[in-house]
Amino acid sequence: MCYTASMRPGRTKTTSFSLDDTTLANLKALAKRRHRGNVSALLAEVASREAKFAAAEAFFEKYGVAPLTDAAIERIEAEWRGETPARSKRRAA
Repeated sequence: MCYTASMRPGRTKTTSFSLDDTTLANLKALAKRRHRGNVSALLAEVASREAKFAAAEAFFEKYGVAPLTDAAIERIEAEWRGETPARSKRRAA
């Protein structure tokens, strides 16, 4: 899935980030796959998504929704990766 970010000249501000070589390589590779190599568009997508996560967290906290456990997060991530949960072995009757 590719997200479109408005990256028009004159409508953006320039900034800089200090990243290690591995993180920068991963960032560029992901930008290549999702935004035709446009790292700025990828960072705009990530920032937008994080703002939505922060809003959701505030909403859940306001209404007393408990945060997900580490085990629940692992199950969700496995589902996203297309992994199926291991079936429990049942004894033959």
